[in-house]
Amino acid sequence: SSFLYQSRRFPCRCNANRAVLCRTKRRIYGRTYPVSLVYPNGGSIRIRFHEPRIILQIPPDLNDCSPEERQKRLLRRAPQSRLTLQEQIEDTFDQEAYSFLLKK
Repeated sequence: SSFLYQSRRFPCRCNANRAVLCRTKRRIYGRTYPVSLVYPNGGSIRIRFHEPRIILQIPPDLNDCSPEERQKRLLRRAPQSRLTLQEQIEDTFDQEAYSFLLKK
């Protein structure tokens, strides 16, 4: 309700964020897809998103987590080192075994 009182102080179109507060008044939404937005507490709402996804999850606030859980989440966010594969090429090709196939 405090937002309603604050919105009366400003003109109707003060910036581009004003469009986010109201619904799109169209029957067919252009280039947006219905998506479920899941909050960290487990609640969910339906929103329109520019990418076709099924679920969007908002990450939990790390300040509210326990220290052990915070450490686990930070380790999952850290970049993982990639293993470098080195190919061992064994050259066992004998050209003399196939020399009869070559015409000179």
